[in-house]
Amino acid sequence: MAARTLRPLILICDDELPLRELIKAALGDRYRYVEAADANEAEAMISEESPEAIVLDVMLPGRSGIEFLTELRAGGEPPAIPVVVVSAWQSDTDAKAAFGAGADAFVGKPFDPEDLATVVEGLVAA
Repeated sequence: MAARTLRPLILICDDELPLRELIKAALGDRYRYVEAADANEAEAMISEESPEAIVLDVMLPGRSGIEFLTELRAGGEPPAIPVVVVSAWQSDTDAKAAFGAGADAFVGKPFDPEDLATVVEGLVAA
């Protein structure tokens, strides 16, 4: 197997462009990025790009991030990709819903950029 020379690929799924930009700024240039504005675009990106991790918003047009994640985990293919759910809703109930759907981590909005970067780095390195 060839040595990996590319930076890990992160899929950012959020319907708000400024938040996708903020997430990229928080994670920095150690990663490459693909973006999706809804669950359908994210589904296509997973098939086409094989990201190493996903940063997923809860409130998306159409299917919610929780619905999408539940379907992704139930499908079993591709192999489990680490998912960080980000949400403006920060109650214990919301975090439990995210973890119940198969999230590997939950980060509330507004998030501390360093906290988000640490969570994503830990999942990609695992």
